[in-house]
Formats: sequence, structure tokens, C-alpha cells
Amino acid sequence: MEQFIQTIDSYLASYWLIWVLLFVAVYFTVILKLPQISLIKDAILVLTEKDDNAKYNKEHISPFEALTISLGTRVGIGSIVGVAVAITLGGPGSIFWMWVMAFLAGASSFAECTLGQIYKAKDGQNAFKGGPAYYIRMGLRSKLFSFIFALCLILVGWTFNSLYSNTAVHSFEAYFSNHEDFVSSGIAIIVGLAITCFATIMFFGGGPYIAKFTRVVTPFLAFTYIILTLIVILRHFDTIPNVLQTIFYNAFDFQQLGGGFLGSMIVIGIQRALFATEAGMGSAPNAAASAHTSHPVKQGIAQSFIVLLDIVICTCSAFFILFFMYASNQEASANGYGEGMVIMQNVMHYFYSFKDLPLGQYYFTALIVILASTVSVGSYYCGQMNIKYITDNKIILFFYRIFSVIIIFVGSQISVGMVWTLANITMALLCTLNLVAIVLLSPIVIRSLQDYKSQRKLGQNPIFNPLKLGISNTQCWK
Repeated sequence: MEQFIQTIDSYLASYWLIWVLLFVAVYFTVILKLPQISLIKDAILVLTEKDDNAKYNKEHISPFEALTISLGTRVGIGSIVGVAVAITLGGPGSIFWMWVMAFLAGASSFAECTLGQIYKAKDGQNAFKGGPAYYIRMGLRSKLFSFIFALCLILVGWTFNSLYSNTAVHSFEAYFSNHEDFVSSGIAIIVGLAITCFATIMFFGGGPYIAKFTRVVTPFLAFTYIILTLIVILRHFDTIPNVLQTIFYNAFDFQQLGGGFLGSMIVIGIQRALFATEAGMGSAPNAAASAHTSHPVKQGIAQSFIVLLDIVICTCSAFFILFFMYASNQEASANGYGEGMVIMQNVMHYFYSFKDLPLGQYYFTALIVILASTVSVGSYYCGQMNIKYITDNKIILFFYRIFSVIIIFVGSQISVGMVWTLANITMALLCTLNLVAIVLLSPIVIRSLQDYKSQRKLGQNPIFNPLKLGISNTQCWK
């Protein structure tokens, strides 16, 4: 049974999901006329604009706060540990294809997050909720389709929250001589309880509490990680030409095609970009829908911009490893996420040790723990949006929060190799449903973008009027 499930996972990841995601990303890049480039200036305006109506509204979530919630779900274990696995399995050339795919995926993210804003719904007096389940129900008018998607997203959130907590706990295993000593030390229970307590505070604090936390923590983590990369680059500046040459040479080494290496390299690069950025998977629109904004396209622009920021984090991880390989004359090899984490710990230990004190390794362990916590918060928030889509019953929402907390602790204590496979299969289904929906609703996205651009050209602050655009069934737009 395990082999059968792994076969399904391999087929979905390599022969179905990757190419469907690639097709949709190219499709939106073409029909929206390169929004990743044409709207880059607008991203800065959107992220820095102020809303005077929000000063005394505690439930208000700004576009920037919605962006950081989304960033919390995207910048995580995959952006750091997953890149180490990509390089060791697909070679340095996989990084080039990761860049290409991330650029294209920004258009998919723009489309899904714009739709999330258009079809958002009221969540109490002054807050909003939304996501793919909402635009499938309101835009495509399909109750069954939307209900299946909502259930899939909740299940994926639970599965990956258990994985994140497990990864955080096992990041401490590097400080023990063997696995048995790690287990007997009790550190797994201590760290697991700490993460669980943090999750409890965040989960029961509500959306605005989550937004305030991620607004500070997520940008800080991204900033410090980038700074550490820049320090390594400056210290080994003469190595940059060799690193870049290695990436581009391997990316176009077509002589390897006969052995299947190139195909593997391209697929791994695309996988890393897609699973690191989550563009097109349907998680980001849940956070995007919660923002207060005058036009849905504004949030689409902001979320598209965050895809580029996330790929910067992935590039930092790649440069760390490649500089490590050149500086130490060592090869990096990994067969899974656990070994990928060991590689990154060794890299940080190599570059940031002072007088035999492995400060870099300490930092990386803290980074993994905090990232696992912020990603769990973002995943919970997306799941909460879909619980509220299914029902407004507060008792059910309460038990969803309780079960989410339990999942965090249980996941931190168990071996989850098989759960990764099941999570990938569930995510493949989730992503397929979302991609079908946004392609069918692409005319709505095109009309909204044209309306936004026309108002900008007139020097106006774009205001969305769905009736003028012939868009019906929207609940929160007059």
C-alpha cells in the first residue's frame, strides 16, 4: 500500500501537477501582459498606502498585513531546506529553472488573489473572509465544487502543520551524537509543548492578532536571512562568477538529456519554485481576501510581488550551499528533507562559527523553529477561512481550533515520512481544483485589471465597481 501511494504521489508531482501549473502560469502571464513587470511600480504604492478608516478599527487588516500572513505560509521550510534537496538531487541548474518558474507563477498568484478579493464575504462587522471556496461558489456558482475545495484545504493545513512542528523539533537532533540520545533527552517534548503553546495563543487570538504578529516577525526573519547571505557573498566575492557559471552551465547542459538528468533538473527546479511560493495552489487568496482595499487588483499586485520576495529567500539558500561547496571543497548530498536540514545546519556552522562556538547553527535552529511557527499560523488562518465558509457555527470553529492545536503537538512527536506523501497527494487535488477555477474565471480577472489600469491612467485612486464591469454575485462591493 505504501509503495502504491508513493507511485501515485510520483505521478501527480512529476507528470501532472508540475505541467498543469506551468501551463496556467504561462497562460496568465500572456493574457495579463506580464503583470509581474508592468505592475511592479504599483506594488510599492499598494503596500505603503494608508487607510484613514482603519485607525480605530481593530478588525482591520491592511494590504501589507494580509501580505505578511501570506508570506508566513510561503516562506518556510521549503524555501530553505527544500532548496538544499533541490541542488543535491537536481544539480545547480535546477536553481535557474526555479527562477524562471517563480517569475511565471507570479501571474497565477495575481489572478487567484484578485479573485479572492472580488468574491470575499463579511466576517463579522468590519472584517472579511474569502478564498477559492468563495470564488468557486460565487463566481462559478458551484456548491459541491467549493465544498470539496474547502475540505481539501483544511486537511492540507492540518497535515502540513504536523510536518512543520515535526521539522522544528528534529532541528535539535543535530546537537546530539545519535538519534537515541535525542529521544531520551526529552527535548522533543519540551520543544513540542513550546510550539503548541505559541500556536494556542495565536489560534485563539483571531485574525487581527495573527496579522500583527506576522507583520513584525516574518519580514524580520526574511531580512536577517538575506543579510547573512550578503555577508557570505561579500566575504567570497571572487567566487560569484564561478557560482553563476555553474548554475547557468548546468541549466543548459543538454548533453545530459539522453540520461534523463536534464528532465529531472527542470522538474525539480519547477517543483521548488511552485511549492516554495505556493502560487496557484489556493492558499494565498485566503489571506488576500481579508485585506481592506479599494480595488481587488491592488491585493493581486501585492501578492504577486511576494512571490518574487519568496524566491529571493530560495536564492539565498542556494547561494549559501554553492558558496559552501566552493569554499570547503565538499559535496552536499541529501535524499530527503531531514538530510537537507542537516546540510543547511552544516553550511551555517561553516560560515558563522566563532572560536568553536557554532553561532550559525544556533541561529539556523532558531530560524527553523520560528519559521515553522509562522507557517503554522498562516496555514491555520487559511483553514479557518474555509471552516467559516462551511459553517458560521462558533462551536465548530472552537473545536477546529482545539484540534489544530492537538495536531501541532502530535505532529511534533511522531515520524511523518508517510504523511508527506499523503499531504502531497491532497495538495495535488487542491491545486488542480483551484487552477481549473481561476482559468474559468480569467475573464473576470482581465476586466478587473483593465478597470484598474484605466483609473490609474486618469490619476485616480482605483475604486472597484462590479456592476459597471458586469460582475455579479459579489457581497462586499457596492
